[in-house]
Amino acid sequence: MKKKVFYTALLCFCIQSVPTVAQVLKSDLTLLKGAPVLDAEEYVDPYWDLAWHGKVASYGDPESQFLVAQIYEQGKLVPRDLKKALSYYKKAAEQKHVESCMKLGQIYADNKWVKTDADQSLFWYRHAAEQGYVPAQIQMSHLLEGRKQYAEAAEWMEKAMRQMFPDEPDLTRVSPDLERLNRLKGGTI
Repeated sequence: MKKKVFYTALLCFCIQSVPTVAQVLKSDLTLLKGAPVLDAEEYVDPYWDLAWHGKVASYGDPESQFLVAQIYEQGKLVPRDLKKALSYYKKAAEQKHVESCMKLGQIYADNKWVKTDADQSLFWYRHAAEQGYVPAQIQMSHLLEGRKQYAEAAEWMEKAMRQMFPDEPDLTRVSPDLERLNRLKGGTI
């Protein structure tokens, strides 16, 4: 009888200390957002971080896919594998992860990892720029200027400057690039 009471009490104690699914998911989301669970001095295990983000990336989380892509690109924790990095960047970018879109734009513009046409670069920069990502909007402006598409280049530069200087009535005062693009657009250069 005493054993039954002891095991029943032990079972009740264990059940109360087991986290619910919601609690586990909440802690996973906290980890996913990069919030440290332990103090920085206690938590120094990049391999665990890679394993965790790798698992979450396999479930389709774009932020983890981006982080895993960076790890493969850098080749510090694992052997450098640019094909895997490119694959993870694409998976994240297809879910409109702006930093991944920007990175793919850079990869295709540099033409180091993959051989492609310049339209791929423009395609990925445009995805990031359309989401309001200022560095991509500026890059779009420069790419379009290089293609002599001055009107669209000026539009992207103006969108970027408007986000950076929302209270400035005359954006050409803060952006010589925008001033130059407006002149090119009007055919005065």
